[in-house]
This record gives sequence, structure tokens and C-alpha cells, in this order.
Amino acid sequence: MSIFGSMTTAVLGLNAQSKALGHISDNIANSSTIGYKRVDSAFETMVLQSSQRLHEPGGVTAQPVFMNNIQGSLTQVQSPTNIAIQGQGFFSVTKVATQGSSTLVQTQTGTVNSSAAFYTRAGDFELDKSRYLVNSSGYALNGWLVDPVTGVLHKDQVAPIQVNSLIDKPVATNTIDLAANLPATPKPGEKIPDSSIQIFDSQGNPRTVNFKWRQQADSSWRMVLDAPGSNTKPVDGTFSGNPATVTFGQNIAGQTAVAQVNVITLAGNNTNGQDNLRIGDTYTVKVNGTNYSLKITADNIGSIRTYSGLAGALANQINSASPAASVLATSSGQTIRVTAREPGTPFKLNTDVVSGTNTTNTIVSQTSTAATASAGEIDKFQFPQTQVEVGDSFTINVNGTPISYTVTAATYQSYSTVSDVVSQLAGKINQALGSTVTASSAGNILSIQANAVNTNVTSSATVTNSSASVNTMSSLPSVSSVAGVRQSRTVTLTGTPGDIGTQYTLSINGTAVTYSTTGEEMTMEDITAALANKINSNTSLPVTATAQGGVITVTAKTAATPANANTLTANTTTGDVTITGSSVDVGDVYSVTANGVTHTLTLDNANISTYNTPQKVLQYFATQIGGTASVTGNVLSTGDVSGNAAASVSDATAYQFTLDQSAVAGQTPAHIGLTFGKTPETVGTLTNISTALVGTGTAVSAANQSAGSDANVTFTVDYGFGPQQISLNLGKYQKPGGLTQYAGEEINVTQLVQNGAPRGQFKDVVFGDNGTVMVNYDNGRSKMIAKVPIITFNNPNALQRESGGVFVESEEAGKPNFNDPETNGAGAVVANSVESSNVDIADEFTKMIVTQRSYSANAKIVTTSDEMLQEVLGLKR
Repeated sequence: MSIFGSMTTAVLGLNAQSKALGHISDNIANSSTIGYKRVDSAFETMVLQSSQRLHEPGGVTAQPVFMNNIQGSLTQVQSPTNIAIQGQGFFSVTKVATQGSSTLVQTQTGTVNSSAAFYTRAGDFELDKSRYLVNSSGYALNGWLVDPVTGVLHKDQVAPIQVNSLIDKPVATNTIDLAANLPATPKPGEKIPDSSIQIFDSQGNPRTVNFKWRQQADSSWRMVLDAPGSNTKPVDGTFSGNPATVTFGQNIAGQTAVAQVNVITLAGNNTNGQDNLRIGDTYTVKVNGTNYSLKITADNIGSIRTYSGLAGALANQINSASPAASVLATSSGQTIRVTAREPGTPFKLNTDVVSGTNTTNTIVSQTSTAATASAGEIDKFQFPQTQVEVGDSFTINVNGTPISYTVTAATYQSYSTVSDVVSQLAGKINQALGSTVTASSAGNILSIQANAVNTNVTSSATVTNSSASVNTMSSLPSVSSVAGVRQSRTVTLTGTPGDIGTQYTLSINGTAVTYSTTGEEMTMEDITAALANKINSNTSLPVTATAQGGVITVTAKTAATPANANTLTANTTTGDVTITGSSVDVGDVYSVTANGVTHTLTLDNANISTYNTPQKVLQYFATQIGGTASVTGNVLSTGDVSGNAAASVSDATAYQFTLDQSAVAGQTPAHIGLTFGKTPETVGTLTNISTALVGTGTAVSAANQSAGSDANVTFTVDYGFGPQQISLNLGKYQKPGGLTQYAGEEINVTQLVQNGAPRGQFKDVVFGDNGTVMVNYDNGRSKMIAKVPIITFNNPNALQRESGGVFVESEEAGKPNFNDPETNGAGAVVANSVESSNVDIADEFTKMIVTQRSYSANAKIVTTSDEMLQEVLGLKR
């Protein structure tokens, strides 16, 4: 080989290494390009002639080697529309500008209608303004599209994936699944809360289906399905109701309470015309342990004076007490009548007298002073005691004339000592015999002196003391207490709670009170309580009502008035009217005619407290007649002696209310019957569903209700858009789960779901499993609009490259094959990921060093060849 040949070979080497360096620089520049596949360099020798005797090298060329089948690392990203391929294959993409055109692509298994034939591993797709999935190089992702009408995936063509389904069509509900435990022992009287679920009609409007529950027996329930707004009802109508009765029980007759009356009698001696009240006496009446006492003092004896006055003062003491005594007291003469304020409430009464100290007075004669020529005789009397008693009488006989002074209650406050008595006696002597004698007092000494000189005085003194006996108080009950009894009668109601319009009627004294059931009552106690409330709300009725269980007790508001017999007779001669009887009654009517005028008194609840005794009734008439009319005991003196006086009484009769009753059966509302098992094998599980009583409703239960079969109720609703059939799934017959009845007091709903959905608005687009393209809507639904195929080639490294990280088919690569992900050797689609470049920077730098050294070596050959040529040119010199 010539020197010029060596130089030519070196130049070819320089060119080859330059190309290799270009490949390296391209790899390094695209080390961060998504889906980029590196290019390696393959050096091929060029030989002009080569044999055993001669070799003429032609140089070298550098050919690119494409690493399209080497996968880059996958990186997880946040974008839900970024995808990568794990394994072999490519995405089919279309240039955005050429989306309108369509060509047939020949594949290994046939032809596919495609808008363009570009392939890439760059999966950083995002929605563009036209809602196409476009990667960063501007290529739109192709896929198999789903027919929006039929929902069929068409695999005979691929097209750019565009999100056109912005609105999700509403789905009408056709299935409801209910799982709940109904309480075996609900709380008495408490309604089981309704259950409800929102469903959707064919236009996506939200509707409500209500479940109403009622336990009819231990293992029997009523279920009512209510669909407001529907033209057809799951259950509707009523049936002839269950029998209802009203029966009377025991009737307890009423009796009016009678007030207890005790009569207290005051007794004592009377001396010298004076009731022997003694200073210091204490008179006590004890009522139910409370003392009402009055003590005789010098200050009050003048107002009391007599036993009658004492009785009145004690009565006032009782009536004016604070707090008020439980009795009322009235006095008449030496007696006190004590009456219970509350008829029927007994009281205990005791009396006590504590006597004051009694003084027995005496008069002691003193030595007389004889008469003289200058003065008359003086007689003196000493009164040795200091206290006097009411009724004590002191007498001084002077010259045959007795002069007396008696201590009285009226004057006691002024003259309460012996000195006062001596002074009074002196005054009385001077008043009566002042012309012959003169009396004077000095303390307890009385002196009597003759007025004439040498004149004697004949005098003597005597004392009559009041009785020393103790005064007494005695009490005897004149009317015993009788507890009031109000008439009462029991009424028993029977029927079936849950029926509508069952009428229960009670007539009280002819006034009818009716309660009509609403169907919301849980027990018979609810019904009896409602009827009792209606009775009590009519305040004009003379009764009240209480309810317990299914029994109403009707009780009179007041006790019955006993018919105490009274008479009222008039003496036409004297005009006196006499009343007999120990008490009067509400309802008594008394009439007295005197002086041509008739007066009438009707006793009622308003005035009975004022005229509660026969004497008070007579006093009423005395006041009405006026004039000289007066009452003494049980006799009214009218003063009418004309012979026309008249009197009469109409006694009240004992009051009792009357009851009548009636009952009218109502209507049983339409419902679905549920029966739960009682045997050890079926206890608590659903054993039967009956739709025999749904009336005109549309609910139908399955004919097969054997163990393990579906416990379904199918019903139809219509909200104006045609019939909509819904299947209510309650689990399986005789199996746990679904609807059960186990122990508890409250309903426990564990599942209540339906399969309908309202209209949905586009939310986002995501990639699902196996390359599906899913559109999510704000109604919670998702819909597949396309599927991404994975395209494989027999020789992917022979694909022709173009800008934007895409490849096009070449003859050396073979025909494309459109595959489902993870089939026929195709890779899997990984969402939320992108594939990085498969360039290894360290490897590229190593190759760059080798290329640099190789380039330098080829350059050295050129310089060496040049030096050799210089030597040749120097030969001629």
C-alpha cells in the first residue's frame, strides 16, 4: 500500500471516529429525554484487496446501532395521564396536525385503520385544549375506542383518544340492598325509626324510598314501603280492620268526705254571780301536736269575763294562728266547736287546764279606839292577804247596815289587790253612811269612825271567797272524720295497634268522647292514653281519666254528696222555724217564708264553706228576714205571727256519673308481612315474606321462599318517566345476614345501598389496569372510553427514527402488531409513570475517551504519512 493509501485510510478513520463521537454526543444530549433510545456505533472495515501475498486496506466506516429494545428506568409521577410501558412495545401516536387523515396500516395480523403510523415510548400525555391526550412532543395517543352507544370496544381501528364524554348519563335505580337487625324486644311505646334511602329516577332526579317498621307479634313485622312522588305505590290501600271492644270493669261508688268535729266544753263554778276565772289559769287546746293556749291575766280578764268569753277567745286564738291551724273553731256559750278544714282529714285534739294560785281572803278585826269627849269611837279591820279572786265578796256591817264589795272580772284590771278592795269598801261606806261615820283606808287597814263625839260604832266583817275548785275543759268528737271516696270505673279497650280509624267512644253522662286511631300508636296503652287525654281536655266533664296498659280508669272530680236527711218546719202560731239534722249537703235547697216574703238558699261548692251547719243556714235566713229575727240553737224566730210562716227543704241526692261505650273497627293499612323463625335452626332469620296485603300496591315477593333462596321484594315506581322496577334484596331465607330479628331494643341498619346514579359532570381522566382509559365523573361513576394497544415489531431496532422521539415503520423492522397489554410479548401499561432515557452517562463518557484516542491516533498516521512524503520529495536534492 502506498503512502498515499495510508493517508486515505487514516482520513477514513478520522471520519468514522467523528461519526461515533456524534452518536455519543446525541446520546448525552438526550440523556433526560423521556423515552429516548440510545445509538451505539458499529465500525466496519473496508478492504480493497486482501490475499496471502497482498493486503490493501480500504479503511473503516462507522454505522449507527439502535438500542430501541433496551428499556429505560420507570419513574413514578403525579400526573394520572402519564403512562409507561414495562417491557417491549410502543405506543401508537398521531401527529396533531394530521389527525384528520386516515390510512390503512398493514399489521402482522391484518390491516388497521389508523390516522397515522407513528410509534413512541414517550408517555408523558396530558389533555390538550381539544381534550386529546398529547405528549410533550405534540403527538396524540392512539387507542381502540369504545362505541359510546353500544359500549363495544372496536379493535379494527385505532384513533386519537379524545375525551368527549363530558356528561355521564344518569342511571335509574333498579336494585336496593338492605341489611338490618330488627329488635326482638323494642322499647315499649317507642316507635321504631323509619329507614330511608335516596334512589334516582331515569332522569337522574333524587327520590326517596321510606321503610316503615312495626312489630305485630314476637316474630311478625309489618314493613311499609313509601315512595313519595311516585304515581304508583309499592303498598297502598286498606283492609277491614281487626275487632275492637270496650268493656266496663269494677264501679266504685263515691262518698263525700265528712269533716271531723270535736266539741270542747268549758266548766267551772260561779260565785257571787261571777264565773270563777282565776288569774294565772292557762287553757290549752292541742291540735295534731300544736298548742293553742290562752292565759288569764289582769290585762285580759276584763275582756274575757265569763266562761263564754273564754270559749270565744280560745276560738279566736285557734283561727288567727299562723301558720293556719288545720281546724276551724266556733264558740257558742261555754262550748267550742272544732271542725277540720279538710273534710276527710282527721285530727287529734287534747285539752289541758293549768290552774293559777288561789287565794282565800280573810278579815281580821283590830282593837277599837273608844269614844271620847272629843271624838267618836274608831273600829279597824285588817285584810291580811294581798290578792283577790274574781267572785270574792267582802261585807262590812256598820251600825246594822251591811256594805259589800264583790270582785268582778270587769273591774279586776283596775281593782286587783286587797288595798283596792279596802279603798272601794271605804268609799262605799262613806257613800251610804257618811252622815254618821267616816271610813278611811290605809293599805290593807279599813278604819270606821263615828262622826259624833262620845258616840260608839257597832261593826263586823265577813268574806265570801270564790270557789277554790279548778275549772275544766273536756272534748268529745261529735262528728267522726270520713275519708272522701270519688266514684271510679275501669274501662278496658281491646284492638290491634296499627289499624287506622278504629273508634273508641265513652259517653260520660250522655256526652260522647271519641278517639279515632291514626295507625301510629305502638301499643294499646298509646290508644288508651289518647282517649284519656281527650276526656281530660273536656273540662266541662265531671270526671278525669288515667290510662295504664289497655285500661282506662274514669274517676269523678269530686266525691259524691251523701243524702243527709234534713227537715225544715214552721210553727205558724209563733213563726218559729225549726231545722233537724246534724249536717247539710251540697245540692240542698232551703226555703223560708216570713212576713209574706220567701227566701231561698241553695247550697253549692261555692257557698258550702260559709253555710256548712244547720245553725248557719238558719242564720242566713235571720239576716235575710231582718228585724227581730234571731237564731237560738236549731230554732229561727222569724217574728211572723200572722199564721203565714212556712218553710221547706229539698235534700240533695247522692251524685254518681254514668258511662256508656261503643267501638267501631277501623282499617288495617296495606303492608308487607315479614315472619322470622323461632326454631333453633331458623331463629332470628327471615322465613317468609307476604305481599298478600299490599292492596293496590305493586310490591311482589318471590314464590320460592325455601331455605337459601333470595329474599327479594320487587316493586314498581313511576315518577312520570315510565315504570321503574326496583328489586329490594333482604338477604336469603333462613340464613343470617340481610334482614334479621335478634335481641335488642333498637333497629340496627348495617347496609342500605342502591345502584342508581344522578347525571355526572366530567371530573378527570385516568389510566386503569390493562391500558384502559377511564373517565371519572363527579357522581362517583367511571366509564371506559378507550384502550391503549401495545405495538410490537419483530426487529424494533430497525425502526426509522424521526424528530419528537417517534419511530416509523421500516422494511427491516417488519410489520407492526397491535396487542393488548401483557399479551403476545407486549409489555404492561404502568399508570402515573414515565420511561426515562436508556442512556448510561458513564458508559457514554468511557466511549467518548476511546473515540477521542482513536481519533488522535488516526491523525498521527496522517502526520506520519506527510513526513514520509517529505523524505521522498527530498531524494531529488
